[in-house]
Amino acid sequence: MVTSTDFWNNRAAVYDTQVEGFYQDAYDKTVQHSLSYLRPQDRVLEFACGTGIVTCRIAPHVSHVQAIDIADEMVRQIQEKIKKYGLSNVDASHLDLFDPSLTPGSFDVVMGFNVLLYVDNFDQVMQRIRSLLKPNGIFLSATDCLGGRITKAGIKKFWKSRTGSMPYVGFFSMNQLQRKVEKNGFTILHSENLFPSPPNLFLAAQKKD
Repeated sequence: MVTSTDFWNNRAAVYDTQVEGFYQDAYDKTVQHSLSYLRPQDRVLEFACGTGIVTCRIAPHVSHVQAIDIADEMVRQIQEKIKKYGLSNVDASHLDLFDPSLTPGSFDVVMGFNVLLYVDNFDQVMQRIRSLLKPNGIFLSATDCLGGRITKAGIKKFWKSRTGSMPYVGFFSMNQLQRKVEKNGFTILHSENLFPSPPNLFLAAQKKD
């Protein structure tokens, strides 16, 4: 079975071309909604930052962004964009969310876009996010929800994940995802479907203390 790192490394060079056209409206809405919860003084962690499609657009509106990804080719792509756009307040690193260099309680906002369906340790990921946030910190996400109804994308990912050509894929509905986030110590502030098929659920959630 292909590892998550290898899978996303292989997609890095063509990722923007494959997704930005088809999902451009969803990405625009993700940025728009995220900016509603970001302040100029915020320190932000974005895990699974990918090529920085969202990162580079929100960076001018916050104090600092630490962008991390497990795929070094994705990190290379975002580092090139950081240089291109002169984003002096963004650091991009080849790190896992559980890396000990990430200090608990040090971020105002944690973001994870189009990644939650690919984590097979959902509760542990959410608890780690919660630990990294300051009191009343904000978690922002947008996630394809493949379990609500049958879609072409869902069928394709189901078979690819079962045959080992792509890593784990989770299948949950929008309601199930929202409940899973709430169960891990968050209050949902806003939820909205950003894409018709498959549904792409934007969530803004606040850490409960």
